[in-house]
Amino acid sequence: MENKAEVFECYMSSLPVEVLTIILQQCECQDILAFASTCKDFRDIVFSNQLLWKNKFKPIVTSYMFESLEKNGDGNWFNELKEFYLLKKRIYKELIAMSPKYYWHCCDITLEDVRNFFDIALSSNVNYFYVIHILQGLVKEVNNYIAKNCAKKPFTMTEIYYAKVVLRHLMHTFLAVKWVKFHMKKELPPEVVVNFFLQWIDSDHMHPDAEVTVKINALVEKVKKILNNLQPRWSSLSVAERIATKVLHEKQVLGAITQVLFHENNMVITVTVNLETLSITEALECNCASFITIAAIYHAVANRCDVACDLVSFPSHLFVEWRDRSDHRHPVVYSVDLGSGEVHPKRRCPFSKTDHVATYKYCPDSLLQYIYSLFNSSMDGVKNWNTQNALHLLNFLGTSHSQTNPYRNFLAYLIGHAHLPAMNIPLDITNLHDEHIELIKSLANLNTPVKPVKKEKFVKKKRVSKVKYAVGMVCCHRKFDYVGVIRAWDQSCDLNYADRMEMELNLQYGIKQPFYFVMAEDQSCRYVAQENIVEITRPVRLVNLEESIAREFTHFDGFAYVANDQKRAEYPDDAHIVDVYRTRCSLKP
Repeated sequence: MENKAEVFECYMSSLPVEVLTIILQQCECQDILAFASTCKDFRDIVFSNQLLWKNKFKPIVTSYMFESLEKNGDGNWFNELKEFYLLKKRIYKELIAMSPKYYWHCCDITLEDVRNFFDIALSSNVNYFYVIHILQGLVKEVNNYIAKNCAKKPFTMTEIYYAKVVLRHLMHTFLAVKWVKFHMKKELPPEVVVNFFLQWIDSDHMHPDAEVTVKINALVEKVKKILNNLQPRWSSLSVAERIATKVLHEKQVLGAITQVLFHENNMVITVTVNLETLSITEALECNCASFITIAAIYHAVANRCDVACDLVSFPSHLFVEWRDRSDHRHPVVYSVDLGSGEVHPKRRCPFSKTDHVATYKYCPDSLLQYIYSLFNSSMDGVKNWNTQNALHLLNFLGTSHSQTNPYRNFLAYLIGHAHLPAMNIPLDITNLHDEHIELIKSLANLNTPVKPVKKEKFVKKKRVSKVKYAVGMVCCHRKFDYVGVIRAWDQSCDLNYADRMEMELNLQYGIKQPFYFVMAEDQSCRYVAQENIVEITRPVRLVNLEESIAREFTHFDGFAYVANDQKRAEYPDDAHIVDVYRTRCSLKP
């Protein structure tokens, strides 16, 4: 065996470095390190081969982050990869520690509660992006585990809940700086505002502005191609030059934009405003957009083609306007039909006291609030991370001065420090300047910590024989026929929760029977008498409730939701009861 090992080592050492690199690129990092430990020559080859580690590092980050590292890094890809994995391990450890620490808090996890994550994220120029990228990756990976009815720390619903809390605060703090900085520089055209709103409400994904720019520039090139085919004689001139020399009319450019968006792309416009229809990149890939999104796209393409359009929004109205200034003395005002892209003369409102050619100005703040209003209406009272993040946007904009508003002082602070150098330096989340690090650090430590409101002192719930059901079980209401998840129970009715009781009239066993806290499928919390609880023999996941119960349960195991460590300590005997029902149901035909 020793001879064979020596022959193998001799054979491997005789291979060119380029061939070894190709072989090692197919191996896991741990296997590469094990290979390096076999002899000094292999160790030198592995640790000096930055191309190997560069290729191993590339798949684990986004393309734009990798490009940033190529531009700004020191070229030591092994150290970059090692630091990334050490950071990932530390983030996971911090997340796992959050449930024991905050399980008993009644209020939301505040910005002050996650300052340790800010300390980690702001410890280097690239760590802010890394922490966000790691948490977003965890959220995605946890969903895969839960879909398979299995979970292990940190890949559980509980850790995903805390990961989303941290993501919210990291993203919102960065975006607060972005909004004020871009506002000062007047760099908030409609497509940036639409994407900003998307970044704010969907902190699980990055939605980089650069991707939006690429998509819109691709549309611009298509428009230019149509115009060149229309006027091959003038194709050597830019669109702006042709408009200036009057060989091309602005209305022809708008017609080309309409042809690209509505005829070639067959764009479908919807009144629904959600994550999919607000995303400019996804809208252009799926050819389905909200009218807000299509207005921003149309406006962006027109302006890049040197046709000045205005996107104007009011509290309940939005339109795209173009003024034909062929006759400077009598400009004609047109509006763009956002359903078809057609350009029509704008009619004067008979009740308007203003002149027909009154000038309206684009305002990013009005557009942002208009998007929020339409998004909130489209969601129709749905409670999830996106709608809650949208409420935090109003908090940032100054509509709430409550002590529980984590962004209550952000806007005033940033405006008051508009003179800081950070406001004049390009903002890049993949490589924060030191000035931006200090500014974000100041925001993270701006608020005075609020004393948390905690639940009552921990009491282990002792089961008695009359308590039939257990936490985590999926049940149905006998009278009202809704499905829900049992989150807790009392041995008899607690009148302090009478406001959560349904019309539980004419109870056969009165209020001395056990009562259960049930998270209903409409996301409301009910207090239900045991006689009205019906077990479900073939339960399924209730995905729309999982965000609401994530602080208490790790995953759905195919029959019930599994209590996390803190919930299990509170209800230590309930897991056995769930298993009894599971076995009994499995024996039924």
